Parts: sequence; structure tokens; C-alpha cells
Amino acid sequence: MKRFTCLAMGILATAVSAGWAANSVVIESKAAPRGARVQLGIYVTNDVPLSGIVLPLEIRSVTPGSYIADTFCLEAAHRLDSFLTGFVVVDYLPSPDNTASWMCQGRGYAGRGAIDFNSPDAVIYAGMLSGDDDVLPPGTDGAPPGSTPSVELTFNVTATDGTFEIDTTCITYNNHIQFADDSEPGTVVGIVPAFTKGVVTIGCACDCHGDPVCDHVHTILDLNKVIGVAFRGDPPVIDPNPMCPYTDTGVNCDGVTTVIDVGKMRNVVFMGANPETEFCEPCASAP
Repeated sequence: MKRFTCLAMGILATAVSAGWAANSVVIESKAAPRGARVQLGIYVTNDVPLSGIVLPLEIRSVTPGSYIADTFCLEAAHRLDSFLTGFVVVDYLPSPDNTASWMCQGRGYAGRGAIDFNSPDAVIYAGMLSGDDDVLPPGTDGAPPGSTPSVELTFNVTATDGTFEIDTTCITYNNHIQFADDSEPGTVVGIVPAFTKGVVTIGCACDCHGDPVCDHVHTILDLNKVIGVAFRGDPPVIDPNPMCPYTDTGVNCDGVTTVIDVGKMRNVVFMGANPETEFCEPCASAP
């Protein structure tokens, strides 16, 4: 059993003074199909110029088996991308047994050590600005959805329905989540921002599979949609429910829309075939 020295905090509002009320870090919550690749945003708001950020994360499963399946990636983007030298892993719990990389390799971050993705896991990222005179001006990323985050997390999830959380944790005194404010010459002030954890929900739900028009009846309009994808190069129709692992036009759940799907849709529309036997059950077929 992995143990942490401090309690994780869903919201640090009690540590934020009235003058710092606009400083916040929000981790996006998202629903994902089983086994999906997921990208979450971390949204930063600062009401003072910043010279750096310390971001400790604790990742823990709420439902046993619902968790990260493989490599966990972090990258600075948007407002932070041009100011930070990069987020670097500066500590983690538990201590790794070897030096194999567990971070994605790419722009904007570096990693060391191995992590086995058994809940809970924790890691601290530190991002410092690229020069002595450079600061991140006051501003905000906004909030999800529809806004652009300053940090992006990317990972695959397991195929177990349920939830896990991406929270923050206080590992040591100097590594609490904090902003570094050096707007006053000769001083650096640590600011504790308000923090909102992210919740990832894994599962399967398909509102319009086999019904690409999504009007809850099977007609020639649905058949035309499937024909368009199979023969005319139209893009597959994505289910409006983000937790559906298959397109609405790929009625046999093989991951592509072909003449086979056209034939099955034709049987339902014109031959009176039962869609429950002609079409796959996408959640039962999901990984």
C-alpha cells in the first residue's frame, strides 16, 4: 500500500486570502470510453505576474480498476508555452525501482523514473520561466469546456467502468501547489491558488449507434449516411455521447464503415430486420 505524508486537497480555498481569490488551478473533468486515449486540460488563472509554478498531483482510483492504463504525459501549452522552460518531474511517490522513462517524450517537459500506475500515484511538476526578467502576465485560461488550457495531460485509461481523480497533494512544505510571484523587486512570494480536482469517468454509452441521423427511427436517411461513409468518403458519424467507443455508422463494431454496414442498415430499413440482431451492441463489444 502506498502512503502519502499529507492529505490530498480538493480545493485549497481556505488557504487563499481575499487578495489572491483570482489565482486558481482547475483540472478538467471528462467522461471517456473504455480503453480510450484521454486529453485533459489544466486551466490557470493568475492576477499577478508569475515567475514559476509548482504543481504536485495525486492520482487515485475511486473505483478499483478504473485508472490510467499506460504512459502519463504533461505538456505546457497556450499562455505558458512561450514562457516556461518546461515542466520537469522533481519528485514522485513512491520511489521508482529503475530509471525507465514513464513520461511521453516530446516538447515542453522532461521526466525520469518509472511508475507502475497502481493507485494512488503522485508526482510533482515544477515550471520556471525562461529568464530572470520574464514573467507570465496576469490573465486567465478560462474554464472547461471551450477554453484553451495552459497545461495538457494525456493518457490512456483502463477498460473498467468507474472513476478516478487527479487531485493535488502536499508532499513537503516547499512543494505545495503554488505560484511564484516576483513582481516586487528583490522578493519572491509564494501564492497558494484555489485548486479544483479533475474526475475521469470511464464507461460506455451510445445514444445513436446504428441511428446516425439520431432521430430514434431507422429510415433511408440513416442508410444514406452509412452509404456516404462507406462509398463517398464522408467522415464517420461520431456518436453524440463521448463515452461511445464506435461510430454511429459502423453498425457491426469492427471499427470501420464498409459495405457490410450498408447491407445491415439496408436490411433494417427495407427488409424489416431487427436492429437488435443486425447491429452489434457497442458497449458489449467495447474493449
